[in-house]
Amino acid sequence: MSAVPRIVFVRFISADSPKLTPWIGHAHRVISPDADVAAPTTGTVVWQLVSANNRQLARGAVVLDTFEDAHADAARTVERHADLTIDFISEGRRGVYGWFASLDGQPVMTCSRWYVTDRDRRHSIELAQRSLANAVLHTGARLNDPALMAGEWDRAR
Repeated sequence: MSAVPRIVFVRFISADSPKLTPWIGHAHRVISPDADVAAPTTGTVVWQLVSANNRQLARGAVVLDTFEDAHADAARTVERHADLTIDFISEGRRGVYGWFASLDGQPVMTCSRWYVTDRDRRHSIELAQRSLANAVLHTGARLNDPALMAGEWDRAR
C-alpha cells in the first residue's frame, strides 16, 4: 500500500492546555478574532490534514469536544471537498498570507501556517485540496501530553 495523505487527530489533556492555546490563536488570526473556534470549556480534540511524509497541510478550523465529533467534522470535510469555498486573507502589518476553507458558510479548515508570498499561499491551497480529495481518516487520536515530551521524561527518570 502506498503512502497517502491522511487526517490525524490530536487530543489535548484539557481545554486550557498550553499546546492547544497556539492552535486556537492561529484559527482566530486566520478566520477572525470573533470566530467561534473552540468549545467553551471542554473542547480538546483537533484534526489536521497531513501529507504522505507527515507534513501538516491544513488544520481543522474548530476544537471539538470528542474524538467522534472531530472525526465527523473531518469526514464531512473530506466527503464535501469539492464544495469548499476558499477565503484568501493576509496580515498586512506582518506581510504574510493565509487562507481558510468553508462549507455552507462555516469555516472548516485553515492553512497550517502563514506564507511569505501569495504564490506560496496558492500552492498550499492547491496541495491541500488535492490531498483532501484522497485523504484517509485515522481511527484514533494521539494524546498531546507534555509529560510524554523528552524534557518531562528525563526529569521523571
